[in-house]
Amino acid sequence: MEVKIINKTDEKLVLEFTNASGSEMNTFRRMIVSGVPVMAIEEVEFIKNDSALFDEVVANRLGLIPLTTDLNTYNEKESCKCSGKGCPLCQVEFSLEAKGPCTVYASEIISKDEKVKPVFDEMPIVKLLEDQELKFNAISILGKGKEHMKYAPGVAFYHHKPKFIINNDAAKINQFRDQYPEAAIKDGKFDEETLLNEKLYDACEGVCDELFKVEYEEDKFIFYLESFGQMTANEVFVAALEKFNDKLNEFEKAMKGGKEKQITDMAKKLIKK
Repeated sequence: MEVKIINKTDEKLVLEFTNASGSEMNTFRRMIVSGVPVMAIEEVEFIKNDSALFDEVVANRLGLIPLTTDLNTYNEKESCKCSGKGCPLCQVEFSLEAKGPCTVYASEIISKDEKVKPVFDEMPIVKLLEDQELKFNAISILGKGKEHMKYAPGVAFYHHKPKFIINNDAAKINQFRDQYPEAAIKDGKFDEETLLNEKLYDACEGVCDELFKVEYEEDKFIFYLESFGQMTANEVFVAALEKFNDKLNEFEKAMKGGKEKQITDMAKKLIKK
């Protein structure tokens, strides 16, 4: 398998895989969405809530606020030294106190660890009217998308790499130019890089088969990862590969040890995912 970076930013990662299969791509996708742990608010203690929203609704909104995540500092509860009881190594405490009239934003949440805080300051939580108050304490922990989507680090998807069959006939391009996206044609020719990076080929296909057609390569894939902001897209992908490698090592040890029941249990878990 060969990997080529097509586009890389903190928020987005686009990769091209060669000599790959759909099952391998789907494994990467599943590990990203459901296997990479990120921080999210899990428990909320309301001291006062005069807003129009029930405690449960506000708590749900808090849980869906993306939080910056540091995997080097914090442990998942089940693997922490505290045995899941909760300690500074596996959870972070938050608090908020606000009085209306105002809109309460994520930026007003106070974290006991400045490295773990809301990614987007301007995410609204609730609107308070005159003299209404909101006061709570909360706890965030590491969790995985397979437990709840609030723990998902981003979205991942893929498709076979398109292969463009292009005829840059100047007369015909001028004839159909208005029916193609403006960015798809540069200097009188189809721009293959823009067509691929901006995914404009779908809009170009079917306009004129004599000018432009699309075929798909069976062993080549374009893989997209868009981070929700808890970590950079690159960090999410690396963490997914590390988690997958851990699972393979665990499986290898079980095979060498002849632990048939453990192997069967692991296989059942993989099937459920």
